[in-house]
Amino acid sequence: MPIPTTGTVSTVAYDTRTVIDRAYGAIGVVPQLITGEKIQIAQDLLSLVMTDMVNTANPLWCLEKILVTLNQGQKSYDMPTGTNDVRNVFYRTMSNVTPVAFTATTAAYTIDFGLNPAGVNNDTFVGSWSINWGANVSFPVTFQQSEDNVNWTQTGKTTLGTATGTGLIWYDMTVTNAKRYWRVIPTPATVPNLLPLTIVGNVYNTPNDILMYRMNADDYFNMTNKDFQGRPLQFWFDRQLVPEIKLWPQPDLMASQNLMPVYRQRLIMDVGTLQQAIEVPTRWFYTVIFMLGDALGFVTPEANPEKWAACQRRAAQMQNTTWTEERDKSPIKFQPNLRMYTR
Repeated sequence: MPIPTTGTVSTVAYDTRTVIDRAYGAIGVVPQLITGEKIQIAQDLLSLVMTDMVNTANPLWCLEKILVTLNQGQKSYDMPTGTNDVRNVFYRTMSNVTPVAFTATTAAYTIDFGLNPAGVNNDTFVGSWSINWGANVSFPVTFQQSEDNVNWTQTGKTTLGTATGTGLIWYDMTVTNAKRYWRVIPTPATVPNLLPLTIVGNVYNTPNDILMYRMNADDYFNMTNKDFQGRPLQFWFDRQLVPEIKLWPQPDLMASQNLMPVYRQRLIMDVGTLQQAIEVPTRWFYTVIFMLGDALGFVTPEANPEKWAACQRRAAQMQNTTWTEERDKSPIKFQPNLRMYTR
């Protein structure tokens, strides 16, 4: 009789303590020697190892889309903490759609597109939703759609990591089927109510994302009029302690009514407590153990020299293999740009 398999995939969780224990084991440090001080040192080094990974390449799971509100006359836009680089920056135009009615309660904020001239539901697509939080601190919300105002389907959801701050914040829907009713609810329902928010009318569809051209520092410095206003066409990514996107032209009044979608490459999340997991997919855990073991070997007198040397070799081999696998299998496209040479 064959032995059954588990029937599950990638459900085994490796917390920070497990990674640290295995890393010390890789360099021959027995558990009895792993003191509280050594655990703290390992946590610090693990955080540095995770941060240093972006100097090799940007992990695929750390690519995020953010929606930036454009303001007339503003040419510099700070990126969120932890931004290492940006892959693409777009200028988005879209159409505002106005509901027939809206209802605000402490549990939900609902918009209704009503009936069309034929007397049936005026189903409407909603691609983006803006919430003006004003001076209120934003909280996680869930977006939903319905045909009958009774049965609801989720179309989007935010977390504290993606919906923090105040002022105007934009949200893209993950499902955009045309429906009559749309609503936003707090997640969970125990957070403050939605009454202070300005939501009505701020829903949009038919987005049109136009790719901006990335300049280098010299191109931007050589711009004779950096305060020229118009539709943003180009940007320079200034990698300071607080990274900035500098636009040219800077948005005029019409452009400021639209959005700037940014695909940013961020750092891996911080190492938390010993009971939390580091932010890497399962395929990376084995490699990270040897990477941390290599780092610990430099600061651990009790490390076995032979095992540390073997750990260093193994770490290099495994990083090469794992980074090679860190790809999306998309085709590479080359666009020749041959021109006539003139003086």
